[in-house]
Amino acid sequence: MRALFNSQQLWYLLFLFCVLTRIITSIHYIEDIDSLRFAYSIVDEYNILKLQPHFPGYAVFCFIANILYAIVGNMGLTFSIIGGISTFVIIYYSLKLLEIRLNSKIGLFTTLFIFFNPMFWLMSNRYMPDFMGLSVLIASFYFLCQKNNKEILIGCFGIGLLAGIRISYMPILLIPIIIVFINSNNKLLVFSTISFGIIIWFLPMILMTGLENLYNMALKHTSGHFTEYGGTIITETNWIIRLQYFFHTLWSDGLGGYWINRSPITALLSILLFPLIILFIKNIKSIIIDNSNIRILFLSIIVYIIWILLFQNIIYKSRHIMPLVLLLLILFSIIFKNHFLIYNNIKYIYMLSIIIITSYISINLSLQHKEPTAIKKVSQFLSEKEKPMLIISIPLINYYLKSQNINAQYIAIENNIKKVSLDSLADNKAVFVIGNFSEKIIGLSAELDTTFYHNPYVNRMWSDINVYSNEGL
Repeated sequence: MRALFNSQQLWYLLFLFCVLTRIITSIHYIEDIDSLRFAYSIVDEYNILKLQPHFPGYAVFCFIANILYAIVGNMGLTFSIIGGISTFVIIYYSLKLLEIRLNSKIGLFTTLFIFFNPMFWLMSNRYMPDFMGLSVLIASFYFLCQKNNKEILIGCFGIGLLAGIRISYMPILLIPIIIVFINSNNKLLVFSTISFGIIIWFLPMILMTGLENLYNMALKHTSGHFTEYGGTIITETNWIIRLQYFFHTLWSDGLGGYWINRSPITALLSILLFPLIILFIKNIKSIIIDNSNIRILFLSIIVYIIWILLFQNIIYKSRHIMPLVLLLLILFSIIFKNHFLIYNNIKYIYMLSIIIITSYISINLSLQHKEPTAIKKVSQFLSEKEKPMLIISIPLINYYLKSQNINAQYIAIENNIKKVSLDSLADNKAVFVIGNFSEKIIGLSAELDTTFYHNPYVNRMWSDINVYSNEGL
């Protein structure tokens, strides 16, 4: 490898590899309601009042996506290029944080371990800001941990940008910035740099939305996030369920580990990962003591775990655990570098086996990701109907179907509505109930028509959807 390419050339090749592979696995359909809102913010208009995208607006991400879309003219490619660049940035700063060279065996392993991580690959193709947020997060963390004042200020500026990309990742940088403030001789400069990173995107947002409108949106959706939309400790109070989903998501979605009804290949990967987990538990104390940056990262992740267990939707949306996955991959690399004390040949065969199986799982999931999700299949199914339709479902599904130009009369099933009476609404119409709401509808004779499904490890949202209709009656 060293004879063919020098270190700088390897970085160029890695950058191209990251971008090109993500372009190849681009998705060219709207896979869920969150993706729909970000897509609208690009092809229609950026308008928080219309929930394009939903609050808090993700202004930095949408600004970059809009510029890129204007250049390439394709939505799937736009998000995949951002995902490919983000993959490169995450690898680059992870290696710098670990002080590992790319053109070393452990550097190559760490690179491929991150590159082929199943959750990372899927998220790098989604119409979402989370993966870009992870790249800015790890870069900002790296700079905040440096001794050079200029580099620290870059990290401070990154904090401000991160707030405009993925604000829910901000708690991870709480401990590093507190340390920076304590040690800084110019606290005003630190504060000003963070503020500047926020102002450059927040001021245009105010000008576009209006200060009063933005305030009202912030008040409404902040309250809604914690008390109405579901998934936080306020709306989902069962700790057993929360912890179960937390570990399930981290292990199975994040690392590709085995779970009930998953492919046997994931069981093989689980067997290979267990020695790393055991070595991590055995050496956790020395790992934290030996490296101050890793110690800060470890403590920061504990803060983040508390945050998501209490106030994030870890039950229905797996993407919130992505920073924890990156931490585990970094820790596993440290294990291989310093604590995996067996013969080198066996060690490298073992490492290669992990990469091969992980890559198989990731590529398989990414190819499945290119196929329509269950909700997209529903819209395709309904688009083939010629008779006038009455569609009954929750507001989000109705909103999605309308966006896909499904011409029908819609009735929304709200959580606080116990019964819906059709009366004469269904006369001469084919009625379709999307979801299991038949017991809420008075005056409807319907039976299960079709069940649409996609792999929940590709996307947990609406992974199976029942469609009831009166067509066969």
